[in-house]
Amino acid sequence: MDIAKLAEALDVLTPEILDHCGAPGLSLAVGVGTEVALTRAYGLADVASGRPMTTDTVGPTGSDCKAYTAVAALQLVERGLIGLDDPLDEHVRNPLGERSITLRDLLTHRSGLGTNMGNWDHVPPPPLGEHLRRVLTEARSDAYGGTLLPFWAAPAGERYTYSNIGIALVGHLVELLNPDGVSFSEWVARHVFEPLKMGSTVFPPAQHPDHVPAELLARRSTGYATLPGLRLTLPPLYPGDYPAGSALSTPSDHARFILALLNGGRLDSGAVLAQETARQMITAQASGGTRMGPSPSASVGFVFNVFDGGEHPYIGHGGEYLWGWNHFTRGWTEDRVVLVISTNQYDLGDLGLSDRPSHAAARLVADIVTAWVHGTDPRPRRSPASGRSYLAGLLVGDRLTTRLGIPTPPTAEQISAMASTAEAKGGWDPDAFAQGVRRVRLTANPLLDNALTIRRELPDHEAELLKRQLGVPNLGARARTTSAS
Repeated sequence: MDIAKLAEALDVLTPEILDHCGAPGLSLAVGVGTEVALTRAYGLADVASGRPMTTDTVGPTGSDCKAYTAVAALQLVERGLIGLDDPLDEHVRNPLGERSITLRDLLTHRSGLGTNMGNWDHVPPPPLGEHLRRVLTEARSDAYGGTLLPFWAAPAGERYTYSNIGIALVGHLVELLNPDGVSFSEWVARHVFEPLKMGSTVFPPAQHPDHVPAELLARRSTGYATLPGLRLTLPPLYPGDYPAGSALSTPSDHARFILALLNGGRLDSGAVLAQETARQMITAQASGGTRMGPSPSASVGFVFNVFDGGEHPYIGHGGEYLWGWNHFTRGWTEDRVVLVISTNQYDLGDLGLSDRPSHAAARLVADIVTAWVHGTDPRPRRSPASGRSYLAGLLVGDRLTTRLGIPTPPTAEQISAMASTAEAKGGWDPDAFAQGVRRVRLTANPLLDNALTIRRELPDHEAELLKRQLGVPNLGARARTTSAS
């Protein structure tokens, strides 16, 4: 795999993605083998001052730091201080069934605790033990004051339910049982970040000057909340369930962490887990659709989502920090490739996760890297304007012929008139448009033939961006899933 081709593709397509999604800035790192092989940054870390996003810009990881918490707990398992299947009745008890909650349950989101938001507040949280005692005693979800989601969703072990409180409990166990007698944050710093040389990463109780070095806070990007046509900065918030979401890092640092897990728990700088433990962490521990895994297409390892991926299986996670940041991680387990993306945007609309602008930006960039991992040259075959124009031509040709079952194509004069009178933002290529219109024909299987044309001319990562720019629902998915078979 030629990393230079990936870099070229990212440099061409990522500014387009940011413009389309409205994200102020984005930074990323790609790791290969045991090293971070490529870093890039685009856009702004702070809009008001014009401070650029750089590869050293620090951003909140949100829930992507749950893997740090999991590693810290598994280190205690390796030391014999707690067992994965030991009952945790003295710390937490699920009232919906007889079976005790275990560490394995917490790490695979099968404790029965319901989904919660993270117990945020406008002030830094109290000590973790105090916070958890209050939350478990009240037994009420934070979302809309407990009126939206149940605190206990199922008996222990019955099904997958993503829980921030569950991971906060894991962090509390680390704090109670670690042999150094230090706080959770200090244990992770000593035994996760230091061995992997993650010098720009901290896991504080709160992203606040009392808990984060001034130098790191100065490098943090400004987070922006968005709605269509609106961008604003909101007052800071702090999660009480902080082992589930309060870390700060750079994509390069986080990529080193994921590379270590893909390489048996170690890098040249040091080890964080034994090889077998690291393997377990990124291997499916429970599956079976939405009852035991996060989705029908994914299983769950220890914290990580585990995807089969055919020839290129991968693990993944993501994170949000309210209300201004998004974090994305993917690690191809057989290819030993890692992608980490940080954006300083959070959309306030109740869209699905994949459709939020900040999430869309990360996933579109991930499509580029995925194409490269799969052996495809990810560089655009056309300029952005040419690609948009060509895809528009294919769509217009379809609407004028195959969609309506009309075998007669538009005339050359009609195509020329359409191309010359079009009004387009972001550039227009009339020749590419005309070429696209002429490619569409009513054949024996027009849907298949049109989809294959898109796949030949526009790779997945380009077609997805362009169809989003054109506002065409389901086109990218249809082009991907339709095949000659």
